[in-house]
Amino acid sequence: MAKNRVLAIVLIFFGTLITQTLAVEDKVEEGSCSKQFYNNQNITVVAAPGPVGPKRDMGPRGHGGTPGEKGPVGPAGGKGDKGEQGPAGEKGAPGTSPPAPLVVAFSVARTTKLEKPSSHTVVTYDVILSNVGGAYNQETGKFAAAVGGVYFFTFTGMTENLPNTNYFVRLMKNGAPMVGLYEHTGERSQIHSSCNSAILQLQPGDEVWVQLWSGYSLNSNQYRYLTFSGFLIHAD
Repeated sequence: MAKNRVLAIVLIFFGTLITQTLAVEDKVEEGSCSKQFYNNQNITVVAAPGPVGPKRDMGPRGHGGTPGEKGPVGPAGGKGDKGEQGPAGEKGAPGTSPPAPLVVAFSVARTTKLEKPSSHTVVTYDVILSNVGGAYNQETGKFAAAVGGVYFFTFTGMTENLPNTNYFVRLMKNGAPMVGLYEHTGERSQIHSSCNSAILQLQPGDEVWVQLWSGYSLNSNQYRYLTFSGFLIHAD
């Protein structure tokens, strides 16, 4: 009977102790330091927090991580909508017009005979068909280049309608023969007519003309069988 009373008193003591311990733990404020000991007992020690420790230097930086694997390329995006038209730019300064192409050309004809001069004679022409640039001189019968370049020239000759008649003419440049024409009718009365041409490189001031050799004759009339023409192909 006595043992039972002692056991009951012990149980009551431990029950009271446990209840008080739980009550104290509920009252522990945030930031307090507590420690529990377990040796068949449940005891809580409550103490005030200690002072904050000094801030230490930053530690060394760690090694960089290994790069990850490259991911797959994504699909191309769709074409975007056309943007709005921007404002018009400022009007530019007016440009300069290219120079007009240089034109030099002439064509002349003779309507009368030229019979057996005593010396080499420059053939003159009394009809001006064209003289663009004014390089042909009707009085002298000579073409004088105003600009250097490549020129084309052509000229004609014709015999009289007689037996044993002929002519000999040449295209001259600054007194030097370039190309020539020669015709002979033979024993019968007949007319021979022909032409010749040349492409010449001229410098400004060079002169070109048709020359009849002395002792020969050229035939023409209102039908203009004798002609002389030329034009500039390309200026230097």
